[in-house]
Amino acid sequence: MSKKNRFKRKHILSIVVGLSFVGVILFVSFRERHFSPNFDIIELKKINTINGIDISRYQAHINWEKVAPQIDFVFIRATSGKRYVDPLFEEHYSNAKDKNIPIGVYHYFIFHQNGLEQAQHFLQTLGNNEFELPLVVDVEEHPTYGPASFNQKKTVENLKSFIETVEKATKEKMIIYTNIECFDKYIKRNFPTQHLWICTFKGKQSLPSKWLFWQTTHTGKIRGIKGHVDINVFNGNRKAWESFIGLEI
Repeated sequence: MSKKNRFKRKHILSIVVGLSFVGVILFVSFRERHFSPNFDIIELKKINTINGIDISRYQAHINWEKVAPQIDFVFIRATSGKRYVDPLFEEHYSNAKDKNIPIGVYHYFIFHQNGLEQAQHFLQTLGNNEFELPLVVDVEEHPTYGPASFNQKKTVENLKSFIETVEKATKEKMIIYTNIECFDKYIKRNFPTQHLWICTFKGKQSLPSKWLFWQTTHTGKIRGIKGHVDINVFNGNRKAWESFIGLEI
């Protein structure tokens, strides 16, 4: 990523929250009245929000010709834990790049695994690929790991190690993706300055005061993807978005 993009993003992040988010306000009002579990991304376009999707191997068949005009960005899963690589990461990345869609990538964090080793695995997998959006660490409890995996102190230590390692290597502040429960338990007191991508289906009133992206549903629908897909909204208007990703205004 160019130094120009990094410089512009660092400065725009300090003012994004203070902008007048008319589009987001309209979206929230609309959502609270009309949202269904199978919300269609086309409805978001009608109210001029900056919206996108996040994908992984579960979205195996994507018609990018149809998808690209409907979204402003895409987050792609790259890795999980110390060894796993999403088998569709490179394919998704290449296809999104071909369509000039702003890309971000995320790592699914495993609470009880060493944070440094997870970060090294993530960075090695990314290689020299370039991304328009900040890197993301996905922090959410998974029931298959069992209660013993959710040691709060150890989880925070591992997560701090992960974030510090990635940020030192990239010179970029990361985004933490999480839900409200994990935000309260692990993030709120321990990572107060980190950029947030929050998952909640309970409306704007459930969001923290500062958020960068909002995942509004796990069961969204979009032309070009069979089945459900996660839908996300950026906390800002078109001008803020273009500054955020480093486009000339």
